[in-house]
Amino acid sequence: MTTVREGSPSAPDGEAAPELEPGLGPWTILLSTLWFGLVAGWLELAVVLAQRAYHPYVAMDTIRTNRHFAWMIPVSDVLIFGIAGLAAAMIARVHRGTSRWIACRLGLALGFLAVLLNVRELHAAASMLLACGLAAVAGLRLERRADAFDRLVRRSLPAMGLATVLLAGVCYHRVESAEHRALAALPPARTGAPNVVLIVLDTVRAACLSLHGHPTPTTPNLERLARRGIVFTEARATAPWTTPSHASLLTGRWPFELSAGPNRPLDTTYPTLAEELARQGYATSAFVGNFYYCSALHGMDRGFVRYEGAYENRSVTPFETVWSSSLGKGLIRALGYSTDLEDGVSLQRKTAVMINRDTLSWLDRRPTDRPFFAFVNYYDAHRPYRMHDKGETRFGMASLPRDVRHGLEKTFWDLKQGLPAPDGVDPLKIDQDGICLLHDSYDSCIGYLDRQVGLLVDQLERRGLMENTFVIVTSDHGEQFGEHGLLGHGASVHRPEAHVPLLIIPPSHSAPAAAVVDEPVSLRDVPATIAAWTGLGPQGPFPGRSLMRFLEGPAAAGHASPVLCELRDNIIDEGSATTAGVRFDPARSLVSRDRVYIRHEDGREELYDRLGDPMESSDLARDPESQPVLDRFRQELSRLDGDAGASRRR
Repeated sequence: MTTVREGSPSAPDGEAAPELEPGLGPWTILLSTLWFGLVAGWLELAVVLAQRAYHPYVAMDTIRTNRHFAWMIPVSDVLIFGIAGLAAAMIARVHRGTSRWIACRLGLALGFLAVLLNVRELHAAASMLLACGLAAVAGLRLERRADAFDRLVRRSLPAMGLATVLLAGVCYHRVESAEHRALAALPPARTGAPNVVLIVLDTVRAACLSLHGHPTPTTPNLERLARRGIVFTEARATAPWTTPSHASLLTGRWPFELSAGPNRPLDTTYPTLAEELARQGYATSAFVGNFYYCSALHGMDRGFVRYEGAYENRSVTPFETVWSSSLGKGLIRALGYSTDLEDGVSLQRKTAVMINRDTLSWLDRRPTDRPFFAFVNYYDAHRPYRMHDKGETRFGMASLPRDVRHGLEKTFWDLKQGLPAPDGVDPLKIDQDGICLLHDSYDSCIGYLDRQVGLLVDQLERRGLMENTFVIVTSDHGEQFGEHGLLGHGASVHRPEAHVPLLIIPPSHSAPAAAVVDEPVSLRDVPATIAAWTGLGPQGPFPGRSLMRFLEGPAAAGHASPVLCELRDNIIDEGSATTAGVRFDPARSLVSRDRVYIRHEDGREELYDRLGDPMESSDLARDPESQPVLDRFRQELSRLDGDAGASRRR
């Protein structure tokens, strides 16, 4: 609206000149900004839910997605918009003539930005420019209808606020009562069904366990437990990094059959072990240290009535609320908060002590009339190799003072990144000391894990649970320390990354004599093994064969199951990467009783004598006498691919 006042000094020849409507009051500006905040929050929530439903994508930023995000996102946007609205209201008190312009554009700009920041394909700077442009165009139109918009704000804001409060109450109740409701919905369990504890020592290779002959006494507790169990000396992971290996371990499927990979969650094509056991009435729980690549967002939580990843994802605090929205993340970063998820600040690294505490607490509260399946993932042997308890044993160079260790590590990694060595220091000496320090630190972390595994099993014993509990101790993949010119994992399918520990401790009331199995076996058979124990049938819905067949003699063992490990994805963020200059090289390996076969994506082949050359240093693929062996492995790979294709078509 405009008003006309005669004799205005700006009107030529005494004509009436229009006078703009007076500026808006601070309260009106604040209300309109809060209204935009609520609208933006609900729109952002809709976008997030749509992305999760129709285009699942797991980025490092999303790992810290709070379980209460459905109400936290709108509340976060309201808080941020409210702060901006207060600032605008204060400006309007001084420059009242600009108040209407600010009121019609500030909320629009922030609202467009809140939604656009969720579009992964858009850079943040592009989102900001686009949001400002859209706000400029839409703000002009809104300003022309300012009176109608003001009425809309005053009429709808209370209802929208109430709806947000109700959403928060409903969501909070659903999150906090989810485990209780899931337990109540379980069917009755079979009487006498055994409990199962599946322990994964993330990133632990078999060669560094004294259980497997390592000269450093890293695993005295596993050696003690092995005297009442079955040790598999040649177990192989199905993939050399976390996500596909865990997906395979929980489904019994090969990685190439599954969707799980970098930024890709495990889909619902195949049932998980937890889902099948829950259908049999099992109380299922998971306590996970590697929530970076084994999180609920990765689809690993299917079938678990309780899945515990990062503590931060369950807490309700002002920080978690603000962090939940796209604008909140940007604001927190702008204030200097670290976003490095491995720093122990953005997300607390869970130690084995914490995971033991949480596991035992859950076991003490679980329904005692049901068998349980507990999945435990320890993350302490993953790089960076850090000891948490001052009293823990440290081997070799890991016992050096902290500042000395950190200095050696920094110089080593600087050299790997191509920086020059310090004056007067031999680069070869830096390399040797760096690898030795990493190896000793890794061994020390394994020693810490061994103690915690022993304590967990001892606590199960004290509670009388080992009478009817199977315990499996294994790893998802190994680690390289300079072998084949590589460091870390996720870089090859060679033995240091594929060879993992596997120990099965049967219930104490029916434990067979301790046994050692030297036959190569795959972790893909673990679900079929558990299915056979728990009454799901000889293998239940899982492919593969029960590993307990090796205790029944050669006739029962039959033909060896395939032992496949494959690297399909480049995982530069898995803390793994490789020695500088080594390119990503997808490959697959098959292991037989006496040979290891590796086929690269480009068709190159390698063949090694598993027994005579365990470190896989002498390639036999070019030996003419190896051609029949190579042909058999080629046929085996083709058969595996064909069987998987037929399974998917069914």
